[in-house]
Amino acid sequence: MLRRISVFLFFSGLLAFSMYGCGKNEPGGTQLGSQTTDQDFAKIHKDVNFNKEDKEKMHGVGMETEGGGHGMGAHGKKEKPDPNKVIALVNSEKILRKDLDKILDRFKNHVNPAALISMEQQITEQLVTQSVLRQFVVEQKLTTPEEIVDKEIAKMRDNIKKNPTTKDKTLEQFLEFQGSNIEELRTAIRMSAAIETYVSKGIDDKKQEEYFMKNISNFNGETVTASHILVDTKGIKTQEELDKAKAKIESIKKELDEGADFAECAKKYSDCPTGKTGGDLSSFPRHGAMVEEFAKAAFAAEVGKVSEPVKTEFGYHLIKVTANTPAKDVSFSEVKDKVREVLVANEMNNLVKDLKEKAKIEITLQ
Repeated sequence: MLRRISVFLFFSGLLAFSMYGCGKNEPGGTQLGSQTTDQDFAKIHKDVNFNKEDKEKMHGVGMETEGGGHGMGAHGKKEKPDPNKVIALVNSEKILRKDLDKILDRFKNHVNPAALISMEQQITEQLVTQSVLRQFVVEQKLTTPEEIVDKEIAKMRDNIKKNPTTKDKTLEQFLEFQGSNIEELRTAIRMSAAIETYVSKGIDDKKQEEYFMKNISNFNGETVTASHILVDTKGIKTQEELDKAKAKIESIKKELDEGADFAECAKKYSDCPTGKTGGDLSSFPRHGAMVEEFAKAAFAAEVGKVSEPVKTEFGYHLIKVTANTPAKDVSFSEVKDKVREVLVANEMNNLVKDLKEKAKIEITLQ
């Protein structure tokens, strides 16, 4: 029986926003399982309010609105890109601009406009990942029994009802807010479950226990709770621009050292979507959640103090740790399910990497 379903097609847009540029490891596919905890579900949907403004955003947001960054037309308005323009080719499959905009339109008014170009690039990469996986499922003729799909949807409905913050909403409402529907969700679950079954074949108890013993620090409960400020450098190509980014993060650090509030600076300066909530990253373990440079600095930081600038593949970060949870004794049997999830995710990442290396991929997004 599957312990977790990785719903790549449907929820990738939502998690692209929540994960982008925050120092997190980039997964081969986005995961939101039917067994996601109520707390996780609440975090993901905490800003979802089905009011008039949201309905307008759901049905009327176009690239000509603020923050689009796609060139100016007459009277200073930003021109809406051609929705049928090919932004990527994966083997013979075309990815169109409208596929990107369907995801981007949900979030672009909630992020720093300066980060939109990098955000478009990351979403495009996720669409490429979905494409290679979709092609793999078809080529391998992988299938998923419909009873598994039914059970996963039932669990999602149950999680919504159990959570006090979402109990008055329906799965259909969440799907509508994301511009989707039940049939698209069922298709996503079929594909995700088929891939998960495929990569799980070689994951037996022995392999799980060996991994646990070698990586016990990932499962002993040690975490830090932190916030960060990001100056994005992913789109930077010149040393001059990199120097400017470094100067900016150093200037922010000086402002914080002089007594500025970290959360307010994150809202003002951070290129990560978490800036909207003061840079909050919640709690995370030493390994597996964040890129190594970020995790190493966070776990070395003193609670309540702001780190020196930390460079990662995403850019320059300032990190403020607000709490830490010490490690505790743990046995394999206590965390067996979690170990399996990690191994499945690792195998998924390996599969995606292999498929991308073998595929003919051309990204033409400009």
